[in-house]
Amino acid sequence: MDTFGMKYAVDPRLENALGHFYVIRVPEHTETTIQHLAPSLEMMVVFNFGPPVRFSFADKEMGPQQIFQTSVVGPLQQMMNYELIPGTDLLILPFILDGYYRVSINSCLADLWHLLAALPTTEGRLQVLTEHLVSTITDTDAASLPLLQGIPDLHHTTINPVKSIAVKAAITERSVQQRFKKYTGYSPKALLRFLRFKQVLQEVTGWKKTEKKSWFALITKYGYHDQSHLIKDFKYYTGVSPKRFLKLHWESVFCINRE
Repeated sequence: MDTFGMKYAVDPRLENALGHFYVIRVPEHTETTIQHLAPSLEMMVVFNFGPPVRFSFADKEMGPQQIFQTSVVGPLQQMMNYELIPGTDLLILPFILDGYYRVSINSCLADLWHLLAALPTTEGRLQVLTEHLVSTITDTDAASLPLLQGIPDLHHTTINPVKSIAVKAAITERSVQQRFKKYTGYSPKALLRFLRFKQVLQEVTGWKKTEKKSWFALITKYGYHDQSHLIKDFKYYTGVSPKRFLKLHWESVFCINRE
């Protein structure tokens, strides 16, 4: 996680919608750095109160893409690279589950930005944002409840989650697949692939430079067919090979959402 970032807990009434608030403030006279954010398949809202922030995805070089005042990012399916320069001042809302779709924020981002930009402290900004989110949040759509209740099944490799959710909710497997597409934007198969890769990332980013690396142990542990299968997922989500990713992780800062 970047040196200048700090997490702030959310109001209990937002716990099933927003993971946390994340604030990045870079002091003046600081060297410019490139940070990396792991894919999450979730939605983020970014408020930028400082200079424009350049960003890219996977292995792409920094180009003309920039975050100016506000941006909605997601579902984040590839590693995001972002540039922190002196004076950077970001407030990030990483939504979880169906949280982004349950609050009224997208239609009033510009108004919120102006309101928040006028406040001098992070605490004041978070208070205003919290009041807005709590006042607009709605209940989970009844049709998406079976998906949320079936989340534990997604983490069991011996269970077919689509079939399990369908049986428990007394709906067809086709209905489960359609609801996944509607409420998340991706299929159950895509989610399962991502969840497996997220586990791999969590393990790999915990490796020390001095310890022996066993890529083949990862292949066996997480059910990959072979080395090329593992490499394919690394390139799909991060744009680089496993070894290149590990080198990148050790040379710079890489943030992975472990929630």
